[in-house]
Amino acid sequence: MCIRDSVRAKYIDEWQVRRSEIAKYWCDKFKELPLRCLSDTLDPHAHQKFVMYLDDRNRLQSHLKEHGIDSKVHYEYVLGDLPTGKSLTKPDLLGTSVMLSRGVLSLPMYPELTDTEVSYILDKVRLFFDK
Repeated sequence: MCIRDSVRAKYIDEWQVRRSEIAKYWCDKFKELPLRCLSDTLDPHAHQKFVMYLDDRNRLQSHLKEHGIDSKVHYEYVLGDLPTGKSLTKPDLLGTSVMLSRGVLSLPMYPELTDTEVSYILDKVRLFFDK
């Protein structure tokens, strides 16, 4: 292990606590919005990403970008969308994965986010739904 990694290792638990605090805060605040918080868990090891699902993911992502907030789409394609998987597509088996691939969005999630930044992101997500 290099020196940099050993220094980082000292902060892993603290960083996980901070990520969990952010996830819990957003999940609590997002309950009133038409989205589903997929990061609503007490498992602190599950907060490397803050993942949510909504029908209008692409428009929210554009809205956030306009306000300087980076967001990510993970696993945009399911196996059935790829040329090698065309023969494997079966709606009964891939229906959920297709739905999720079309609506999942991840917000910034890192322990260095300040409370002000966390609130700013929340406010901009709310603004999107207030339009």
